[in-house]
Amino acid sequence: RKIADSLVEKGIDFNKIILKPIEVNTDAIKNGIPVFNLHEKFPQFKKIMLIVSRLEAEKNIEMAIKAMKIVNTKIPDLGLIIVGSGSLANKLKKLAYNLNIASQVVFVGWQTDLIPYYKGCDILLVTSWYEGYGMVFKEAQAVGCKIVSTDVGIAREVGAEIVGWKVEEVAGKLVENLK
Repeated sequence: RKIADSLVEKGIDFNKIILKPIEVNTDAIKNGIPVFNLHEKFPQFKKIMLIVSRLEAEKNIEMAIKAMKIVNTKIPDLGLIIVGSGSLANKLKKLAYNLNIASQVVFVGWQTDLIPYYKGCDILLVTSWYEGYGMVFKEAQAVGCKIVSTDVGIAREVGAEIVGWKVEEVAGKLVENLK
């Protein structure tokens, strides 16, 4: 709907736009049984923030890691679990190391079963510059995850807490939602 609205703003007749739903098997996620307990797998973290994303520039994971540095000063037992792979993996790992939060940021790589991650996290974070849709929103919503996100894709439609693209704003909203 957000994309359709932006097309109308650009002068395209709404009647010429066809909205097609994207199928997301939310029942499989909602009713799925986790193969492990996320908090047991990462017992060093009392709270877990989750990112599920390709590790590419448009996903803006760098901002998430920088926000984690700030949040970590207020919630030191918070862990950031990043699920995904991509061309920026090594750069992002190096950033976490350089910010002295490498022990709080765990890269688990690409995963085919996201159920234990969604069901085990305390909050989902999306910091993308843009999303056409954002399937992770629907998947996280299916299990009742709190979501903090930039204003992309269907973030508003799923009730995400919307933040701007400033590290401090993201960090503040995370602290507010994790306390």
